[in-house]
Amino acid sequence: MALPETDDIRIREAAEVLSAHFGVACLLPTPEFLEAHRTLVSDRLREVATLRGKDPAKVPQGMEADAFYLCGTLLARGDVDAVVGGAVASTAHVLRAALSTVGLRSGTSLVSSAFLMALREPTPGGEPLLVFSDGAVNPQPTAAQLSDIAKLAADAFFAWTGNEPRIAFLSFSTKGSAEHPDVTKVRDAFALFVKRCPDVKATGEVQLDTALVPSVAVRKDAEGSLAGNANVLVFPDLDAGNIGYKLTQRLAGAGAYGPILLGVARPFSDLSRGASSLDVVATTLLTLSLEDPAK
Repeated sequence: MALPETDDIRIREAAEVLSAHFGVACLLPTPEFLEAHRTLVSDRLREVATLRGKDPAKVPQGMEADAFYLCGTLLARGDVDAVVGGAVASTAHVLRAALSTVGLRSGTSLVSSAFLMALREPTPGGEPLLVFSDGAVNPQPTAAQLSDIAKLAADAFFAWTGNEPRIAFLSFSTKGSAEHPDVTKVRDAFALFVKRCPDVKATGEVQLDTALVPSVAVRKDAEGSLAGNANVLVFPDLDAGNIGYKLTQRLAGAGAYGPILLGVARPFSDLSRGASSLDVVATTLLTLSLEDPAK
């Protein structure tokens, strides 16, 4: 397990907890360690640039001395099992490092993100844990991208909980109650998802109360398969997803763990810059629990 942001006290505290209580050995790269591996990182960056059809000679200078790119290189080699960072670095920086070193998972068209939300009280449908996606990466996903985001989120929910995912494609409309291009996008995303994953329970387009409140679902989505007990919420855009998770965390007191990157070839995840050391611990454990398709 690699934690690139060695100088942050939250990261050092998290590494101690992970080691002492969960048996997770953490690499916190020192400047000396970075210097010793510059050539290794440079070689990996050129290799991935070539695979992505880019000129390896145009890899920006300085990346080989960045701890995120070093940790990503070690992850690509199998020397560590996961990378988690973002307590200081931006999501964009974490994402660039992930794509430049480990790349996309086979069969995946994009990188998305998810938050595992641990609610103080279960939803009216009885769900104590929800996955919110996407809350950190894709500002204006297309219908096809929303369908991909939903598939990645469903897989993550199952990996984290062992329970059946039930997906709601959220909108300001429920089953045609409004017409707008944004509604059409969500409706089309749901239709694409059903074709791709016919055995996964899902509904869309629906408003939040229809997704989570059985008494509302009976009235608004009587023919839907979820009956108001969704556990994976797919937001129509990044505005909604990011605002939604922060409202749930800050006003409802939910635990918000993530943003955990989905769709990368190996477990490489982000953190909120407001994360506590215990948030880092939880995000690390969730990242490690994601199945690594490369193994």
